[in-house]
Amino acid sequence: MPKPATAAPPAVQVDSSKGDAPRYALENHTHESRLQARRVQLAFDANGEAVFTFPKPYGTGVVPIVQATAENTRGAAYRYDATVKQDATTATQVTIVLAKTPRTLTVSLLGAVLNVFTNPADSVWVNIMSRAPS
Repeated sequence: MPKPATAAPPAVQVDSSKGDAPRYALENHTHESRLQARRVQLAFDANGEAVFTFPKPYGTGVVPIVQATAENTRGAAYRYDATVKQDATTATQVTIVLAKTPRTLTVSLLGAVLNVFTNPADSVWVNIMSRAPS
């Protein structure tokens, strides 16, 4: 009869493979995901920026690839667009920038009556996905 494994199983990968070790895995083992995904409510400052700290820091010198998507409520007066601030991602955190655009624009002939891109200073739900480059 095979003996139980003595090391953690490999991390999840894109392609599966059949193992050949003569040991078996214990029923409560886990596989580490290469992707960190969270839905968080971020409080943006007057510059439209918020810092998000990764639940599990990446290794020293690793700058993860990050994607952020803001949630928009049906019937809201504004549309939110989230992006990652350039050169503001580290192994431990990322800065998200929020653009708040009115759904209807009031424009006069002499110029914009309403500022098209206003600074948010709002709390918005954002979906953030990050992973180490491969």
